[in-house]
Amino acid sequence: MSQQTNSQVRKIVIGIVLIAAILMIVYIPFASFKMVNPILGYQLERIEQFKAEENPSWPLLTLTTWLVSFFYPFWGTMSVLAGIALLAIAKALYDGKVWARGLSLLCLAIPSMGGAYMIVPWMNFVGSKEGGFPPAVLIMTIGLIPYFAVLLAEKGDLKQKVVDFLVFLMLGVTAAENFANGHAAFRILYGHPKRPMFAEGIAITYFGWLGLWVAFGLLVTAIYKLGTRKTSGWYLTLIAGAITIVVSGATHYVRHATLDYLYGAAMGLSLVVMMLIPLFKERLLAEPSE
Repeated sequence: MSQQTNSQVRKIVIGIVLIAAILMIVYIPFASFKMVNPILGYQLERIEQFKAEENPSWPLLTLTTWLVSFFYPFWGTMSVLAGIALLAIAKALYDGKVWARGLSLLCLAIPSMGGAYMIVPWMNFVGSKEGGFPPAVLIMTIGLIPYFAVLLAEKGDLKQKVVDFLVFLMLGVTAAENFANGHAAFRILYGHPKRPMFAEGIAITYFGWLGLWVAFGLLVTAIYKLGTRKTSGWYLTLIAGAITIVVSGATHYVRHATLDYLYGAAMGLSLVVMMLIPLFKERLLAEPSE
């Protein structure tokens, strides 16, 4: 937030950010850890069912259990670290330091992306059996509300707010989609029963896994860079969007068992298109006052 932002608005936004930071430290990690065992219980049950049915895809689920037990605590722990960082930079954010705006957006994107990743395994294995409200939605919301509060709090005309909203929304959504799709490609690549050989149509998942996780890293960095109005953020978004189009498109073309990679390619395309619109570039890189 710049110092052009109304003082009362800044106080409200900082309050929202501080509440989110505390929840990221005291709630999210334990909620993340608590989801692991229920998911694994149903996954192990399905593995035994597949084995009994002589379903050849059961090794894919075996690797999934390890990935879930690694990445749920990973995102929970990263949320703690991000929450600590938010507490440390709260004063700088209130004072309108541009770097603090970018770093706060990056920190708040972490539970948003982590929660988005956690939703699908929970719904596939626990939600389909027990129903109920997915805890991952609350995790995601804890990040999203202050993320958009920080983003939209600055004074600006409607065009500025629309540009910021659309670009930063798609940065986070595309990053989360790339992480999830890269995760799925990794699972298929290394969990396939024919490994270390490549089964037909499987080699492309190496391209999908590595390419999409690289694009994920670039997009996360772009959130910070564009949050500070740096030209490098514009280039990072353009590059990551192009990588997403190529990698997701190629993976979908070869292996189109689901539409997830096609959706990812469409998200990457949306970022590239927005970066190439002169109005978007001009508004994204406009220097805020400290």
